[in-house]
Amino acid sequence: MPWWIWLIGGLALMGVELTAVDAAFYLMFLGAAAVLVGLLELGGVGLPAWGQWLVYAILAVTSLVLFRKRLYSRLRGGLPGYESVSAGGLVNVAEDLAVGGETRVRYRGTEWTARNLGPAVIAAGATARVVQAEGTVLEIEGLVPAKVAGDAEQGA
Repeated sequence: MPWWIWLIGGLALMGVELTAVDAAFYLMFLGAAAVLVGLLELGGVGLPAWGQWLVYAILAVTSLVLFRKRLYSRLRGGLPGYESVSAGGLVNVAEDLAVGGETRVRYRGTEWTARNLGPAVIAAGATARVVQAEGTVLEIEGLVPAKVAGDAEQGA
């Protein structure tokens, strides 16, 4: 294959990774391997097509195994000592949430699935405290039950 096809293909893969999808840096390394094969061909190495594909496969797999995890965790993992989800944060629950039940809540500008770990139902409109995050699920417990309109009228 001509060197310019490798360069265009590699740059396209890297561009897609950076702009369109979050493929966890897999496309970045596949693109970089294609660019390197293109540069080898531009430099006059002159491998047959099967040799180019073999070099591409070796470069892609080797770079993925040796470097992807470290680079991805450095770029996406945040600062050392920074926890992405802090226990103790507060969320508002929009609907009644039974013990062990799940609902969607908004926390730090993002929608999360929240699971009630507390001993009682969390009423709609109540505030809950984040106990911990288990994967993509916030485990919460109720703080103060929301006032119901009937309760407010009875107390008056």
